Amino acid sequence: MTFAPMPAPEVPLISIVTPVLNGSRFLADTLDSVRGQDYPRVEHVVVDGGSTDGTLDLLRRAPGVVWASGTDRGMYDAIGRGFALAHGEVLAYQNADDRYVVPGAVSAVMRYLGAHPDVDVVYGDFRYIDENGRALRRPVRGREFDAADLRRYNFIPPHAAFVRRRVVEEGHRPDPSLRFAGDWDWFLGMARAHKRFAHLPEVLAEFRLHSRALTRTVSWRAKLEEWRRICARHEASLPLLLWHEGVWGPLRRRLGLTG
Repeated sequence: MTFAPMPAPEVPLISIVTPVLNGSRFLADTLDSVRGQDYPRVEHVVVDGGSTDGTLDLLRRAPGVVWASGTDRGMYDAIGRGFALAHGEVLAYQNADDRYVVPGAVSAVMRYLGAHPDVDVVYGDFRYIDENGRALRRPVRGREFDAADLRRYNFIPPHAAFVRRRVVEEGHRPDPSLRFAGDWDWFLGMARAHKRFAHLPEVLAEFRLHSRALTRTVSWRAKLEEWRRICARHEASLPLLLWHEGVWGPLRRRLGLTG
């Protein structure tokens, strides 16, 4: 007697959300980096805030991309909307000017999560690239998770972080009213809820430095106001954060130190 082979179990779906507004200059790179992953089940959801620069033309031509366009409150509102559209068991977001390492970033993450079912959030390492996609420095090596240190500054690279859907469905979503530090607020909220974070020591993403990047266009006054709100919400130290963001972090980057 012969038996038909059992079908291989279907691997979990992962959903990548990309918020974009007039991002046509670099968006094709981001789309290619998601499309180029060797993991077999990747959903890419792009949420556009009403672009007028050719972004929508790129999206119309992009095979397999789920996208929506309309006004929103900003980046983190768009990410939340993307999470609502996504179907994956694992969720992540990648900005329209950054990209994943091709081809194995997603598969490395999914292997890790498959082997560690108790981990809620996994994050990796990254490297800086210039406007033309050339590597600028040595990869930025992450550090092992420490909740107390997270309340001093955000050492988790959001463009190299992945979260199980169940955590988001519990109510842990980025605050749509924040403009640039919503990832830190998001991670702090999950940490305070005792979600388990883990560092994967592999380069997963590339962060592009360019003149129109949000971190370079937001004023220090706006940053200070947002940091003050987040610190008050999570009982974090604003002076320690300002020391890291204004002095220690830039000094370490100039010296080529990481972590």
